Amino acid sequence: MMMKNLERLYEQWEENDDEKLDDDELPEHKRSPKPLDLDSIKAKAKNPEELLIMTKKGQTLMMFVNIRDPSNPQEKNRTFTMKYTEIFQSMLRNNHIICEVFPIDDDRAIFMFNDGAQAFEAKDFLVKQIQVTEVTLEGQQYVGAGAAKKDELYIAAIRHRLTPFPQLREKMRGLRDANARHGQYAAAMENLKHIFNINQTIYDTKVALDQGKLLAAHKNIMDLELARDELLFEVHKSDSSNKDYEKNLLITFFIKVDELVTDLSSNMWFVIGRALEMVKGSETGSGPQELVSCIRIVEREERIDNYYLEKKSRGSAFMPPGRPRQWRKKTFEVMRYSAIVTVLEKTVWSRVEGNQLEDRSLNKAWLARYLEVCRKVIVDDLQLARAAVPCFPPDYQIYDRFVHMYHNCVCKRLREIAAERLEKSELVQLLSWIQTYGFVEMTRNDMKIWLEKTLSAEKDDWNKHVRPDEDNFGYFYTSLPNIMFGMLRDTVTLAKEVSVEVIPNVINLTIEEFFIFANNYKDAFTDYRNKYFENRSKFREFTSTMIAIANNLQTCIESTDKYMQQVRLSMENDEQQDSGVAGRRSVGRQQIIDNIERLNNRWSKAVSVALVGCSAPETICMTVQDYYADHRHLRPATRCALLMDLQFRIVGEYLKAIDSRRLTFATYEERAAAGSRMKADAVRLEALFQQLRDTEDISEPFTLVTSLIASCGDVLSLRDKSLLTLEVTTFSRKCPNIPKDLLAALLACRDDVSRSEAKSMAEDVMNHVQLYPKDRVFGQLFASVLDRNDSSWKPNLDMVNMLSSFMRRDSPQS
Repeated sequence: MMMKNLERLYEQWEENDDEKLDDDELPEHKRSPKPLDLDSIKAKAKNPEELLIMTKKGQTLMMFVNIRDPSNPQEKNRTFTMKYTEIFQSMLRNNHIICEVFPIDDDRAIFMFNDGAQAFEAKDFLVKQIQVTEVTLEGQQYVGAGAAKKDELYIAAIRHRLTPFPQLREKMRGLRDANARHGQYAAAMENLKHIFNINQTIYDTKVALDQGKLLAAHKNIMDLELARDELLFEVHKSDSSNKDYEKNLLITFFIKVDELVTDLSSNMWFVIGRALEMVKGSETGSGPQELVSCIRIVEREERIDNYYLEKKSRGSAFMPPGRPRQWRKKTFEVMRYSAIVTVLEKTVWSRVEGNQLEDRSLNKAWLARYLEVCRKVIVDDLQLARAAVPCFPPDYQIYDRFVHMYHNCVCKRLREIAAERLEKSELVQLLSWIQTYGFVEMTRNDMKIWLEKTLSAEKDDWNKHVRPDEDNFGYFYTSLPNIMFGMLRDTVTLAKEVSVEVIPNVINLTIEEFFIFANNYKDAFTDYRNKYFENRSKFREFTSTMIAIANNLQTCIESTDKYMQQVRLSMENDEQQDSGVAGRRSVGRQQIIDNIERLNNRWSKAVSVALVGCSAPETICMTVQDYYADHRHLRPATRCALLMDLQFRIVGEYLKAIDSRRLTFATYEERAAAGSRMKADAVRLEALFQQLRDTEDISEPFTLVTSLIASCGDVLSLRDKSLLTLEVTTFSRKCPNIPKDLLAALLACRDDVSRSEAKSMAEDVMNHVQLYPKDRVFGQLFASVLDRNDSSWKPNLDMVNMLSSFMRRDSPQS
């Protein structure tokens, strides 16, 4: 009770004591910090540590010191710690460094300095002492001299403990030998079943091979090989003097396993060598399933080979007899042998000799007939090779390997024919067949070279700064489309003279090269446009050149559409006739049509890029009439797309201003003036675009969207708030797909509607009109305005589909 009374009296004394203590009488943590002259400190400090010393001068600072006995670093000794802390304190005091020491653990103490600058001098002294292992100051740890001594003692202790191990190894020799014998006995016990039943297993395996059950036979062989290899490995590890004798004894005992492996491989090479016949189903047996079983066995053996090869790479000297077998490599060798001998010798030679009913004396065209038989046989076999792809793992690339092997086979056979004494007519037939064989790749190379030269000439014409030519309707153009599609016509005509069956391949490779050219063409005129914006004075005919480029791209779209229709009509009947076969042509009608549609989309995207460069968005509203003097040279469909783009940009800027809430009005007069201005602008813009739309060459006008500006002006200029819901409902019926956020932003522009009211009213109105039919054009406009990811904002016009529809409407009817 006495202590509690004293504490209560002390608290009352402190509460009633109005006299404040001087700053130096307060505890240090309550004193006001002394101001620091940072400029002078930075000027004097030579490194970060000196800067820290100056900032800590005159401040209390604590340092943690870890101390250990160097002779016994594993143990913590509090007596030793207290002894040496007193010694260190005395040594520091002799050097005029005053500190207080507080032991906090058996091997740890706190050194407290009234002048923090002295702590850093004490740190430099303490880390040199062999009794100090670590010093911690201001969160930074410093390793003491005792730490290195401690590590040396630890290493010496470890070495002392490891001293008995060599003698222990000799003492454990008997146990090690017993363990090795036990491992051999354990391996023998585990494989007793296979050892005692080896004759029955060998008999079952031979029966399975006779019945064509290769997977079952391989499983039995793997079991016997596993038993043999485990026993051989145990013998290999032993130090017995009879090691070689025991190995030979085991190999002799399992000698019939090697015979089974030979029989299994013979059956497998027979099946793999007739892979195409197996896929076709013309061989006896289970067909493709038997081929797949052989490939599975090959992959199993490959994994076993890799296992032992990996162990050998890690230093193991053990390798089972017959390993590595490398059956995958053997598979490709067998298939290569199959391609040369079986296909050409068995099929081609036998078929040619069987079908060659006349020789040179009976028919001078015997060589042409022979080569035609070779062609049909190779085409049929390659079709089977494509069907065999699912039977092999993807990394085999089996179809490409077959093509490569058959190519080498054809070259070898043609060399043999060319080495014979041939007549002139036979030489012509042989050379014609060789030309047909390599025609497609030669055509690809020629097409690539022609297109590169065409693009180079086109870029040279752009840099001449000459006005492009005009056609009969006044549309600018260059010779690029005529040259490109003239190449296509000439190439197809030449392909007809070579062989009708190569035409689909030729058309497909031409479309692929055109697709590459479309990308290069877009990059070329984009670079031309960028150079113009860098220095406009050098490009006098920039606008007319870009118009010609846009017209060229539209011509490419129309020409591509025409060729797609021709491909559909010309190849449809052919594919119906070939429906019984898995398509003799390597390129089908649908594949060509898909490639053409991809090319058409690429032309359309290039058109959108070309149009963006024709007029600057920030000045387009003021200069539409001036630019129209040049833009009238655009073809109608492209001009419609450009005008639609202008509408989207202009109307979009109004909607963007509303959506970003840049339009705010404090009074009705301001709001009414803005609404009237918007309605006047809408009338002016609609009259302008109506005038540009009503030209003679535009058969189907585009949609006008400028009325949306006037509707927004009506909502803003309405004075009576009680009629606002009715006005907004009328507005939303005109544009039922307007986003709720945009409608709420429009209402929030009014000075008499709060944001919460605007949001609530927008949700109610849109719920009433959600079933009204929505306009696709307005939907594209709203979507482009609310796409805030791109700060520069370009309208998302769905240019590809829109231009494609324009092209179809504008193209002449065939």
